[in-house]
Amino acid sequence: MTDRKNKAFRFFVSEDFIEIAADAIAVQTKKNCRFSTLRSALETCCKRMPTDQFDADDFDVFSRTTPLEGDVRIHLNMHAAWSPRYEALKAKLSEITGKRIFDRTAIAYLLHIAVKSDLY
Repeated sequence: MTDRKNKAFRFFVSEDFIEIAADAIAVQTKKNCRFSTLRSALETCCKRMPTDQFDADDFDVFSRTTPLEGDVRIHLNMHAAWSPRYEALKAKLSEITGKRIFDRTAIAYLLHIAVKSDLY
């Protein structure tokens, strides 16, 4: 039986993380002509992201050059309906990079790739 509960993320992020999230939200807002949220930007990203979109070298550069941990607290609730897709993308990213990927990093990288690949 599948757990149908929403997943809640609560962590501290950097200004760089906020910039990545703001870019994704802005792109989605402009394309849809409706104000977007971090939750909807991530949900859309998860729906449209192909699993072959990841490149280990690109992720390595991203993770080395983009500090994600900081002083800004965020709360993000993930709806149970799209949580499995997020987990599958996170697992695929972990498989490709050979590293354990934490939620803060996965979310930032997914949003970054979605903007870069024009998935909104």
